[in-house]
Amino acid sequence: MAQNSSTERMGVLKCAVLFEENGFVFREQSIVDYGIDAIIESKEGNRPSGKMIAVQIKSGESYFKEIKDDYVIYRVDEKHKNYWINHSLPVIIVLYSPSRDECIWEIVNKQTLISSKKQWLVRIPNEQTISKSQYKLQELAENISEYEHRWASLVFAKEWMLETRKNGFLILEVQEWINKSSGRGRFILKTFDDKENEKILFDRELWGFGLKNYEDVIREMFPWAIIEIDKEFYEEYKEPDYYSSYFGLFSKLYNELNGVSTGSVITEPDGIYPYHTASGEVDFYRLILKINPVGEAFLLMEDFLENGKFYCIDHLQN
Repeated sequence: MAQNSSTERMGVLKCAVLFEENGFVFREQSIVDYGIDAIIESKEGNRPSGKMIAVQIKSGESYFKEIKDDYVIYRVDEKHKNYWINHSLPVIIVLYSPSRDECIWEIVNKQTLISSKKQWLVRIPNEQTISKSQYKLQELAENISEYEHRWASLVFAKEWMLETRKNGFLILEVQEWINKSSGRGRFILKTFDDKENEKILFDRELWGFGLKNYEDVIREMFPWAIIEIDKEFYEEYKEPDYYSSYFGLFSKLYNELNGVSTGSVITEPDGIYPYHTASGEVDFYRLILKINPVGEAFLLMEDFLENGKFYCIDHLQN
């Protein structure tokens, strides 16, 4: 069992390296998702594009025993077949060979699935390696509409929504480089395990927001969440000099815009705001995320699409 586990990790790590070398961001699914081990996202320059592919990874020489006409035969049961066909993202199967130290792959769709008694077969070309498939994979990731891009982003955030529903909330820490026209920021999403230790779900620097207000940036990045400041944390860690300066400026602007006498003071703005700034360069936020109706509706729809029973009208004959 330990050897199998070790081989599986080798395959995942090898895939991560190969996809990153081919210009994709590789995100292993930290919460077990039925039939999906990772999601890869293509890049536009140095920024993620929002165009994604779901990946199932199988590691070990046992998956290479059935070869016919330069194809490796991969067998799929009915449940996985239905799940992959109805997935919101394009799905590919990747097989890792430890002896070759290489990964081959094929997309799973109605054209590549072959019926065989009680199972389905996918013929994976023995020479179709990730190393040689950069453009083919990019084309596959990009062949979806803006509507599908939006849905794909929610699919990527599904594990965060499930964790929010399980624990009641997530913690989001944000660092915004306020003097950068790129809109650069670092986003760290956290939860807690059974022993109340912090567990990192996501930790990345992102660019491309320009001069957009970061309250809007944060809300649009997490449209499935109710977002509030962590009031207890702010009370404990706010810095008096910064806080006084921040709210003093806010009060002054408010007073000037609303014709309020200078003696009136606004003690605290509403919404999302930083608790600290560092050397006038970086604003720090600590926020609480709770699932909202959009997130609940998405999880309900995803569960129905994956597990519900209904006729696909486009498959029915007149």
